[in-house]
Amino acid sequence: MLSKKRAQVSMEYLIIVGFVIVMLIPAAYLYIKYSSSSSDVLSSSKSSQIANEIVKAANEVYYLGEDNQKNIEVSFPSNIEAIEFANKEIVFRVKDSKGNIQEIVEVASVPLSGTLPNVQGKKLITVRSLGDRVSINIICKEGETSENSGATCSAFNCRSPCGLICKNKAWHCSMCTDSLDNDGDNKVDKDGLGGAQPDPQCSSRIDDDEKA
Repeated sequence: MLSKKRAQVSMEYLIIVGFVIVMLIPAAYLYIKYSSSSSDVLSSSKSSQIANEIVKAANEVYYLGEDNQKNIEVSFPSNIEAIEFANKEIVFRVKDSKGNIQEIVEVASVPLSGTLPNVQGKKLITVRSLGDRVSINIICKEGETSENSGATCSAFNCRSPCGLICKNKAWHCSMCTDSLDNDGDNKVDKDGLGGAQPDPQCSSRIDDDEKA
């Protein structure tokens, strides 16, 4: 009799556990899906806010006149793939949790130019009126590095993908992605170029020395 009771209790326990698992699976799925969706919404909202802040500062310094300048501090999300300028537009290319690229565009009242390398975290941006347009650039820290691709590399006359090095608070193309044979050994950059072999002295794309 006792063994039958134990068997019945065990069976009831297994049924309860099974029921709980069945209930938890869709709940966990919905939680993960909602969390990813919420993260994407927050990131897009943050990017849009930053773009709007830059545009607002650009309009302000432009109407104040040439050489007027304003510094703004922003915190870039980690999923920004690229930031580009197209006349009066600033375009943020943001990757969502599914790997899709979303474009966030803000339009200024004035032509925009400059370079915003794809770096994440808190950065100081200089917005300066050049008279006929507004220049927008990140003030970087000496020795800071950043790996990028596409339009960001083109803005610095680098090959893509490229490595950027901060020198004198400004971004420059690294020697290992500048398409030049800097040490004259007929080997070019981290990835090679044309018929030239990669330079083994380039440890990475952010390496700024092709010499041994």
